[in-house]
Amino acid sequence: MENIETKWYVIHTYSGHEAKVKQNVEYRVAIEGYKNLVKQVIIPVENIVEIKDGKKRAMTRNLMPGYVLIEMVPNDDLFNMVKKISGVSGFVGDGIKPIPLTEEEIRNVRDMVEVKHDKPKPKIKYRQGDQVRVIEGPFSNFVGTVNEIDEEKAKIKMMVSIFGRPTPVELDVMQVESV
Repeated sequence: MENIETKWYVIHTYSGHEAKVKQNVEYRVAIEGYKNLVKQVIIPVENIVEIKDGKKRAMTRNLMPGYVLIEMVPNDDLFNMVKKISGVSGFVGDGIKPIPLTEEEIRNVRDMVEVKHDKPKPKIKYRQGDQVRVIEGPFSNFVGTVNEIDEEKAKIKMMVSIFGRPTPVELDVMQVESV
C-alpha cells in the first residue's frame, strides 16, 4: 500500500447505518480480494460526556451522519462492489463517477476528528432559564437558574441563593444536573 497512491472518497449511507456499512465494506473488501486496494474505512466521530441520573457517561457522536470515508485506490470494480452493499446509497460525486476529496477537505476532517479526540466534549443539554442543581464543588446541592451558556468552554453562568441573596456563579457543565 505504501507505493500505491490512494485517494479519499465519501460513501453516502442511510442515516444511522454508518457503523454497519463500515463493517460490511471491510468484510466484503477482505473476502472479495480488494484488501490491497483499501487502506482504511472510517466514520468521523467525537467523544462526548453526558450526565444522566447523576452519573457521567462517555459516548461517541457521529460528526458526519450519513457518511463513511474510505481511503482506497480508485478502481471501478471496487466502486461497484461498495455501491451494492446494503445501506449504501452511493458515492459523493457527479452521479457518474465518485469524486475524491481534496487535500484541504481531508485536512479539515482530520483536524476535526483529532481535536475532538483530545478531550471529551460535554454534552450541553441546558438552556437559559433552566433550573439546575450543583452536584460537585463548593456550591454542591445549591439550586439555581441558568443565565448564560458558553458552549466553547463548556461553562454555565447561573444565579444561586446564598444567605438569601442571589449570587452569580460560573461552573463547568459537568458540575450541574437538571432538577
